Amino acid sequence: MLSTATALIEAVNDAIMDDESMDLARVILQTHNEMSNDEFAKAIYFYSGVIASAAADKVTKVLLNETQIRELMNTIDEMEQIRNEVLNG
Repeated sequence: MLSTATALIEAVNDAIMDDESMDLARVILQTHNEMSNDEFAKAIYFYSGVIASAAADKVTKVLLNETQIRELMNTIDEMEQIRNEVLNG
């Protein structure tokens, strides 16, 4: 259990310190004076989404094995198919 908790902390840290996340943060920092308040808010919102997405991906890989991830993806695909059928029909 402790090893899982440690792995989760590392996964979130890795998501934050990921090259893509850091590059985006660097761009926002370097160009924030050229942005309107609205553009800056959107950039920060996008940045938080990148980190959240990366963290969710890395945490999923800590918690689930390859078979479970594949089953999760299949379930998501099935749910999307059902949603599309309901929306279109």
